[in-house]
Amino acid sequence: MASSLKYTLHQYGAHELQRVGVWDLDIADKAKYWIIFIHGGAWRDPRVTHEAFAPSISRILDASTSSIAAFASIDYRLSPHPDFPQDPAETPETQLRVARHPDHLDDVRAALVFLQREFALGARYVLLGHSAGACLAYQFLATAPLSSTSRADDEGRVGDGETPHLPAAVLGIEGIYDMTGLNARVGGSYSGFLSAAFGAPGDWDRAAPMKFAGRYRDRFGGLAALAHSPDDELVDMPETEGMAERLRGDVGEGSLLVWKDLQGSHEGIVEDGSGVARLVLRILAILEDRAGS
Repeated sequence: MASSLKYTLHQYGAHELQRVGVWDLDIADKAKYWIIFIHGGAWRDPRVTHEAFAPSISRILDASTSSIAAFASIDYRLSPHPDFPQDPAETPETQLRVARHPDHLDDVRAALVFLQREFALGARYVLLGHSAGACLAYQFLATAPLSSTSRADDEGRVGDGETPHLPAAVLGIEGIYDMTGLNARVGGSYSGFLSAAFGAPGDWDRAAPMKFAGRYRDRFGGLAALAHSPDDELVDMPETEGMAERLRGDVGEGSLLVWKDLQGSHEGIVEDGSGVARLVLRILAILEDRAGS
């Protein structure tokens, strides 16, 4: 169980949501991988926090943990939610949920900088995100410097530009990658939360990982993975299929994994955690096999 591990909550910024939870399994072993999670919640749901990763951690602990050093889960500033209004006159600035792109992404990057400075994990981590978190994971790749400048020094620290190491692998689960396309397929019913997170619809494509104007392979040389459940009632399969097609023509078949065999509803995937655990362990096995070949 995740509760059996030493857990610490760290602040990487002044806002109360600029925090990252760390579960220590074997942090001292620098040869092992960190598993770092970015939660979903449509960029705005205050009920969804870094603790959403705990069931998946527990499922992973029930299986193999031989190559894992630690788990981390990132919280980030949120956009406004109409069901959870705040009065700006009475709410401290450090608690306001008024984030708009790229605030969420800036926070993910800052959290990774913090973790790499604090724990010197370098590039030995798997970055995974669910739903909006999957979008953030691939936005992180799309906005990374070109590969010649995207690494920190050999000891895992970051430079003055606060550029974190890129991960060994990225996994998007039930992700949102084309805001315009997804919203059109649901008859415009997602306009509210997408506009809260990204502004006017005319701005969405510039932030969409599927419509990234550059080439992922110019920034990222690791393993790219996508996963989806046919039972997902909130994000449809074409969203993952479209992102897979984009990556297939970019990073190539040899660096792309696509799984459509998850089982469960959109939120159920994370609430149960068993499917997430299987995916993480599959990726770790591939990384270890590549390292040994």
